[in-house]
Amino acid sequence: SPLASSIDAPNSGAPGEIFRSDFTGDGTVEDPLPGTKFGSFGRGVDVSGLTQLINNFNQNVANTATPAGKVLIANGLMTLTQLQELGGVVQTVCPPPPTNAAGCTNSAGGQVGFGWLRATDLKLAWRHTIAERFTIEPNVGFYNLFNFANFNLPPNTMNGILFGPGAGSINGTTRADEEQFRVGNGTGVYSLGSQRQIEFGLRLTF
Repeated sequence: SPLASSIDAPNSGAPGEIFRSDFTGDGTVEDPLPGTKFGSFGRGVDVSGLTQLINNFNQNVANTATPAGKVLIANGLMTLTQLQELGGVVQTVCPPPPTNAAGCTNSAGGQVGFGWLRATDLKLAWRHTIAERFTIEPNVGFYNLFNFANFNLPPNTMNGILFGPGAGSINGTTRADEEQFRVGNGTGVYSLGSQRQIEFGLRLTF
């Protein structure tokens, strides 16, 4: 079945990130969006649901203060307006493509999700006994017999951090971008989900 991913707020990398993406007040940043948990994308939130989730987040959570910001406001050190002017509030997030949201690149392609792993393996063997002592068993194995294209297998997967627009994120990767996450052949024989491979073998028993 498809993988799951958290839906995390992006980290700007600027000082004071606890005022932008620490929604729980525990001092950690890049928290999952409020109302979600680890593994929500692909387990309860699909691509269309992600658009709705982000739009709701931008309307109701963005531009408000995090717990760290609320402490400053409660102690009279700053006002919400001052925090907003300094960029010390929750930031908006770009919805998945295609989108016309301000500051987000519109794309004609739609966002892709995590796909199913599809692979059919088949091994054929023939056993021959010689002089009742020796057994010869030639075999041939087919991995991914029908040559399905597979995408997003660890460690090369889309990122759950919402840093889109841009390929690689769960809110910025279109079908045209997905090729970079296609499973390729690894070293040796048989790499799970890669292009069709054939293995010839011979077993001798005596």
